[in-house]
Amino acid sequence: MITTSRMKTRNIILTISSFVLCILALRIGWFLYFNSPEHQTAANGIADFRQEPLREDKTVSLNGEWRFYPSEFIMETPSQEKGVQYIQVPMNWRAALDPADQTAVGYGSYRLTILLPEQEETIYGIQLNGFDAFASIYVNGKLINKENTATAQPGPQVKKQGPMTAIFSTTDREIDLVIQVSNFNSIHSGGLKDSVRFGLQSAIVKEASFSQAMQLLVSMIFFLHSFYVIAIFLIGKGYYKKELLYFSLLLALNGFILLIDDHALLQLPVANGLYIKVLFVLLISLLLVTLKFINVLFQIKSAVSKFLYGLFIPISILLLTTQLLHTALMQWFLIIYGLCIAIQLIIPTLSSIRKGNADGIFILFYILCFISNGAWGTAIKTAVVNIPYYPFDYLFSIMVIALLLFRRHMKVVRLHNEQHSKLANADIQKDIFLANTSHELRNPLHGILNIAQSMLEDNASTLSLREKRNLELLLQIGNRMTFTLNDLLELNKLEDGRIQLHPKPLDIQSLTSGVIDMIHFMKNTSNLTIASTIPATFPPVYADESRLVQILFNLLHNAVKFTDGGRITIRASHNQKEAAISIQDTGIGMTKEVMERIFDRYEQASETGQEGIGLGLAISRQLVELHGGRITVASEFGKGTTFTFTLPLSEGIQKETALPATMAAFKQSFHPVEDKTAASAQDAPSGGSLLIVDDDPVNLKVIGSLLEGSYHIATAESGAEALRMIGSDTYDLIISDVMMPQMSGYELCKEIRKHYTIAELPILLLTARNQTMDIHAGFQAGANDYVAKPANAIELKSRVHALLTQNLAIQEQLRMEAAYLQAQIKPHFLYNTLNTIASLGELDPSRMGKLLHEFGNYLHRSFHVDNTKSLIPLDDEFELVRSYLFIESERFGNRLEVIWDVADMNGVYIPPLSIQTIVENALHHGILQKTEGGTVKISVTQDEQSHLITIQDNGVGMEKHQVAELLSDANKHQYGIGIANTNRRLTQLFGKGLHLESQVNIGTTVSFVVPVRASIQ
Repeated sequence: MITTSRMKTRNIILTISSFVLCILALRIGWFLYFNSPEHQTAANGIADFRQEPLREDKTVSLNGEWRFYPSEFIMETPSQEKGVQYIQVPMNWRAALDPADQTAVGYGSYRLTILLPEQEETIYGIQLNGFDAFASIYVNGKLINKENTATAQPGPQVKKQGPMTAIFSTTDREIDLVIQVSNFNSIHSGGLKDSVRFGLQSAIVKEASFSQAMQLLVSMIFFLHSFYVIAIFLIGKGYYKKELLYFSLLLALNGFILLIDDHALLQLPVANGLYIKVLFVLLISLLLVTLKFINVLFQIKSAVSKFLYGLFIPISILLLTTQLLHTALMQWFLIIYGLCIAIQLIIPTLSSIRKGNADGIFILFYILCFISNGAWGTAIKTAVVNIPYYPFDYLFSIMVIALLLFRRHMKVVRLHNEQHSKLANADIQKDIFLANTSHELRNPLHGILNIAQSMLEDNASTLSLREKRNLELLLQIGNRMTFTLNDLLELNKLEDGRIQLHPKPLDIQSLTSGVIDMIHFMKNTSNLTIASTIPATFPPVYADESRLVQILFNLLHNAVKFTDGGRITIRASHNQKEAAISIQDTGIGMTKEVMERIFDRYEQASETGQEGIGLGLAISRQLVELHGGRITVASEFGKGTTFTFTLPLSEGIQKETALPATMAAFKQSFHPVEDKTAASAQDAPSGGSLLIVDDDPVNLKVIGSLLEGSYHIATAESGAEALRMIGSDTYDLIISDVMMPQMSGYELCKEIRKHYTIAELPILLLTARNQTMDIHAGFQAGANDYVAKPANAIELKSRVHALLTQNLAIQEQLRMEAAYLQAQIKPHFLYNTLNTIASLGELDPSRMGKLLHEFGNYLHRSFHVDNTKSLIPLDDEFELVRSYLFIESERFGNRLEVIWDVADMNGVYIPPLSIQTIVENALHHGILQKTEGGTVKISVTQDEQSHLITIQDNGVGMEKHQVAELLSDANKHQYGIGIANTNRRLTQLFGKGLHLESQVNIGTTVSFVVPVRASIQ
């Protein structure tokens, strides 16, 4: 009937109506079963039961007219009926007690005469239900109750909560019943507000016991459910949501309220007034916990709900510490507060139902049960009806929430089972696919290896050294691929149970030494040491030789892969039955989460960025278990890892040396890779300079062999090493693997792009993955192109050639354009200089000659062919600057002062026209903007690593925003392209550009650093 699809309004109304009718029918049925129609039994202060004998299983009510004596305690019939009134029972005595003030605070006496048939001594009982005041019950002038007796003065009395029951025996046919009542807590209601039940002792006890038993049963059910719900939450912490926590609290609150309300099975040792306040606070808490549960269940974040939560603590403090509970203002406030909570309960529930969320129906059922229980409880307390304790509203509320949570749990379980089934099927299909693929690849791979081996052996005398190395490398890569395929086939055999072991006594020490020799090709750094501490006297183990080699190789391979530097140690110990072999490394270690799944198939520590398919450790575990041993791992993240496996010892059998064909087969796959040395300048080709970055030395060798005949080749085995090399040398193209430890190819791209644009230094990424998301990530990081591994030789060469050709053309064009722009002389400078020369021709021919000489030198340096180079000697630049300043000094005379603080700078190289551009800017935009002129200071300081060149003026200075604009190409039309262009060229060449400091009316300082390495250019 309830589905998760959008429900129609009619169906929703029908469902809700059916549930309401159901709980209403059960309540009415309960009422009819326990209550026959009762008429008013008391009239004019007399209840006559002479014609209707009392039943042993049912009580009667003493409803009707009672005599009432306000503000007076009587124990028997007064001598005079002065001041007597008649009052309806049950009813609030407020109007009768004090007609003027209409207050319910005070005391008084109720009196009723009960007429009984003639009988022997019989035991009767009287019960006051829903009574929250104090009363003294007198029968024929004798006090028959000992608790909760009435007093004429207020006081902090501790009242036993729940119905008041009094038992007495009599043979009289007429009973004079007097009930003294006092109320000093509630100003709005008091007196006998509920029915007074009368009957035989058996009937009184039966009804009270039944109600108490039902109340206790429901309370225990609440507590039991609360216990197992919180247990599930705590046991499954992290898997179950907070809704279980709030549901458990909801159940516990319900159970506790049931114990202290109605029959008050649990008595709190507090005064009556405080008892009522505590009950009110608990009821408010129950509403708020229900609201919180619904908000968590439906993931609702409401500011109104937070406001209602925030009011709880101040309301609770006011209720518990003051008498505001009995004021009309506080009662109205509590009513409004409760309505707000109810609205917050109902609105999101109905909204959820309208959206098609079937869970909302269960919550609505819970709310309806809550409302039903509250409404009927109010009717019982106000004596509208009188029935024994009704448990089903509470039980239904538990059931609907439990069904909701069970339904949600089953949905999760069903989804889990479906996903598990799909994953299991996908896993099977993956294994089948990999096994089939391995079989299909094996034959053509063997063909390639056989042809290569044949060429190497048959043409050994005619092949060049380079050709031999390429063929050997081809065989090495092919053999490595063969072992990968073999791993896949081995896994398939292990799954099918087709692995056959041929155990024999083996010398673990010699076998381990052979595996270490095999694995040494992966030793990428000088500080990585692989050592075995197994003594030659170690007893032989009983194992399959080839499988033990495979286990050791896989574990050592894993240790080397995750240990960039440090030490790998192989140890062994033994007892009487088995040996324990440990491979300990000082690598990166692993977390507990990774340790728990490290032996699973296709599993790797993804944090490391290493490539692979994650079969080695899974195969090793299964092979160890086939030998009857076990394998464990101990690791601490950042400190290293230790793998330990056990094997049975060989008892009484001669041990054998273990260097058979299996070891040789492993060695064939991994020839040590020789380090690449830099080619000399005279032997290097002129096609461009390449930097190849890969953490795998075999990949470096392969790519280098493909490209070394046409380009300068340099290699780096990590991103950090590549950045250091880029900072010290110049390259035309970077070829980088994507998946590398510590710094990935993506991160390397981002670091390079901080200093070089896509046009200035192209990057070609290599990776085994070529999905759309990987390609997009590469381009986002700043790559120019992308090649999937294994790279086709023709494709790789074509892409490298295209990128280099494009880059070299762009750089050549930029150099020529920069030289052309730098060599331009502004027309007004030429015009002014020529005018100065003409003027000096008449006034001072000697000075004119010097000026002509410097002007000629200036033109020569400006148009010199060296301006097309990226770097020129610093002395040449200074000659140009001196000529320029001499010309300007002749023009401006005393307005221009020049200070030189320069030592001999032989061997230092800088970009052409860089200092001249800065000096020209200092003159025309700095000191010459002032009427009195100023000073330009040019200085060079040096240390062991760099030269600091500084141009300082005391001109007009600049604002901070002008400093930023001066270095920006966007403002070249305003400031000219010189400064921005110089800054860009310095950044490209030296990694750092211009440093500007300026203050308005004080001056400007421009400096830049030239590394010492620039002196070798």
